Amino acid sequence: MKKILSTILGICFYVFVSEAQTKISFFEEHIDFSFEGNYFTINGLFSFSNENNQPQTQQIIFPFANETNSIDSIRIINLYSLSKLDYIKLKSSVLFKVTVPANDTVDLNIFYRQKKSSTNKYILTSTQLWKQPLKKAVYSLTTEKNLKIKSFTYEPDSIRINADKTVYLWEKENFMPEKDFEIIIND
Repeated sequence: MKKILSTILGICFYVFVSEAQTKISFFEEHIDFSFEGNYFTINGLFSFSNENNQPQTQQIIFPFANETNSIDSIRIINLYSLSKLDYIKLKSSVLFKVTVPANDTVDLNIFYRQKKSSTNKYILTSTQLWKQPLKKAVYSLTTEKNLKIKSFTYEPDSIRINADKTVYLWEKENFMPEKDFEIIIND
């Protein structure tokens, strides 16, 4: 009975969040991924717009590929107001509110890290909840030069190699991800 009730509550929450994610638009993201020691680090800039004549406040659910208790150093900053946003940890996501002024945009910086593994994942498919593609998506991955990548979900558009680092770059327009971003490395 508890499991059924938990499932029903989960579905209601998902419907609430997906319906709520339409007051404002999520239109662009720039994310820097890196492998630093034993960690896979995600540092992103997420852009939201409000085309209404009044400010809009909206709850956002930000999913993780791993359970939240294994995520380290979560930080969410509203770059418009230069304020740190409070969030609620859920099983494998965080929930927070963002306010976008009337006819304006707001950028959020979201940073976190998780333990490096053979398969390192970042959730992209949640973009589908916004019911519109990202106008622009730019991703970079910085690794130590000797780190061997087995595969990517999305092949990089370019690769830059310098003395001790390798930087992989992706740039997408009108991007509606059908797969999550995965980096599989040799252990």
